[in-house]
Amino acid sequence: MKKFKKIAYITLWVLLVTGLVVSLGFINKEQDSLLCKEMVIHVNQEGDLFFLDNIDVARLINDRGDSIKNQPKRTIDVADIEHMLNSHAAISNAEVSLSIDGVLKIDVKQRKPILRVINTDGESYYIDEEGKPMPLSDKYTANVVIASGAITEPYITRYRYSVFDIAKDSALAASSMLDELYAMGDFITKNEFWKAQVQQIYINAEKDMEIVPLAGNQKIIFGDTTNMEEKFNKLFTFYQQGLNTTGWWDKYSTINLKFKNQIVCTKK
Repeated sequence: MKKFKKIAYITLWVLLVTGLVVSLGFINKEQDSLLCKEMVIHVNQEGDLFFLDNIDVARLINDRGDSIKNQPKRTIDVADIEHMLNSHAAISNAEVSLSIDGVLKIDVKQRKPILRVINTDGESYYIDEEGKPMPLSDKYTANVVIASGAITEPYITRYRYSVFDIAKDSALAASSMLDELYAMGDFITKNEFWKAQVQQIYINAEKDMEIVPLAGNQKIIFGDTTNMEEKFNKLFTFYQQGLNTTGWWDKYSTINLKFKNQIVCTKK
């Protein structure tokens, strides 16, 4: 009797497992034949970023011959699409997923420039918020601070490196201003007052940074980024005093912030 019960018990489990395997086989077959019914794209445009929109992303996918819609799910290479999007110069990060009901979801984060560099050869490119060089776009021009003057680095030899990589490499760092410019651009971008006041950073022959303000025509010699916040605070105090003084804007030709605990001004 016990032997019969044992055989019946084992037989029941075999039937259950077999049924489960067969059911899974039917489910997998059904999933393999399921079509992708739509593509849902979301592109962040935080801070008025318009390098890419939904139509551009869809075009990037379709231009590869990937029709996606009404295509069998099993033929859609999600990892390959994600890799392609993440290789795009204007994309910081792309995440692609295919839902069980056949919806391809694409979330794209655009790169955010904080600075536009114009080198000594007239070549222009951005530095983004992650410190990486970024090419210009025919579609959109970012409203960021411009850096010009004695900047020699071409895009082609720097786009693979972030400013942090450059700073760690003694050979690259020796002639580079990009790490200093990034630090300055990052500070200005995150400060609403200076973001509204500074339109350009100029690198002079001595490799000192000069600020070109929107208000006034003074040459503001900043030096390097040593004690950067302290220097900006000194300049802010100077601005506050000057705003309350008639004729202040036309009084000085040069404001020098390089010296610790003081501002050296040259009268016109």
